[in-house]
Amino acid sequence: MDERYLRFPRWLEISGLPGLLNEEMGPEVWPLFKRLVEEDVAQNLFPDWVDLKAQDLSEACGLSPQKVEEIFLGLGEAGLLRIRNLADAGHYYQYRIAHPLPIPCEREKLVERLREANLPDRPELWRYWEEKEGETKYERVLRLYERTCGLKMSGKTVEDLVELVENHPIEHLEEAFEAARAEEVEALGWIRKYLKRLKKHDRIQKDWGRPRGLELPEGYSVSSDD
Repeated sequence: MDERYLRFPRWLEISGLPGLLNEEMGPEVWPLFKRLVEEDVAQNLFPDWVDLKAQDLSEACGLSPQKVEEIFLGLGEAGLLRIRNLADAGHYYQYRIAHPLPIPCEREKLVERLREANLPDRPELWRYWEEKEGETKYERVLRLYERTCGLKMSGKTVEDLVELVENHPIEHLEEAFEAARAEEVEALGWIRKYLKRLKKHDRIQKDWGRPRGLELPEGYSVSSDD
């Protein structure tokens, strides 16, 4: 299980960002920003909007509410956060971590540092590294799961969803979750069996000119010309 899903993305700690924030904005800024990232990880499987109680943020960082708001706005001005509804937020902050984050470290140097620290060195696993072009396949499947099976999710469920994404085309995944909703099924096991049937169907279609000897899914038959 990679760190993108369940815990703070530690690559940020060796990206040069902590030192940059310390130099340009003061020593209180990195601990507060880190807390904002931790809350995003806690609330969202993939980066998204976060609601955080102002009092909780103040207490977690040991700073006054006024100082917290000053830093929070400064992070927005520096391009590390997107902020919304601040005027109407009351006791809550609504924000989203910038994607991509402005990181001072070059990719090659960062890969070297990650390897030295025994951390994942593939950029696709670095939360906040690259700008998204629309919704990723992983995010699409997460939304499908939420609509079909609800919001409750364990680490094992995340691993199962990642496995499905890596082994099936998105059109099959969409069809399988739609079929599960139609049948009012909330079990990934049922969805996995449905996907297996779709995979067999594709193989049969590909080999239609020589179907003899193929194992046909339930409901399929091939007429013989003999």
